[in-house]
Amino acid sequence: RDDDEAVKSESPCWLVTLLWLLIAGGITLAIALPLSMRGKSENEAQDTTGSLSDANCLPGEVDVRLELAKSIVSSITSPDLLEDESTPQGKAIRWIVCDDSISVQLLEGQDPATGNLPKQKHGFRLGGDAGEAQVTRRYILATLSYSTSQSSPWNDSLNFLSPDLHECNWHRNYTRQNFPFGSK
Repeated sequence: RDDDEAVKSESPCWLVTLLWLLIAGGITLAIALPLSMRGKSENEAQDTTGSLSDANCLPGEVDVRLELAKSIVSSITSPDLLEDESTPQGKAIRWIVCDDSISVQLLEGQDPATGNLPKQKHGFRLGGDAGEAQVTRRYILATLSYSTSQSSPWNDSLNFLSPDLHECNWHRNYTRQNFPFGSK
């Protein structure tokens, strides 16, 4: 019986020590990882700003569009991720500002008196018909596209990132082709 009590009293001591080590390691990682990424993101942000103004973008005030687009999506994405060109979020914001003709028209059409973007002209108005909602939807879908095609491109792009198509048309209808009872 004395041996059993000795084993029982030693077991919790090891478990408590192991638990404290795991907690200390987790806290250390939680502090060190963001701090190490902060310096990297700030350095890359400086390089990115220069390359964006030199980038092959649609005409207009690119820097103004970038700042406006960042302010629109900043409620759903960290500014550090938007500044880093290597992240899906960084690629998506640059696509919105430089290549996406629909978002560029909305961003360039900002009302100076109210600060609002024009209402979207067509398409499904999920999330409202305000231009901000459309830019946000297009940003989210662009981020999805970039994040899922980093290692290898999609076999079928499904019209994603089509700069002149409404985001509701970023799909292909395969229903009739695959329907077993005949053709169109």
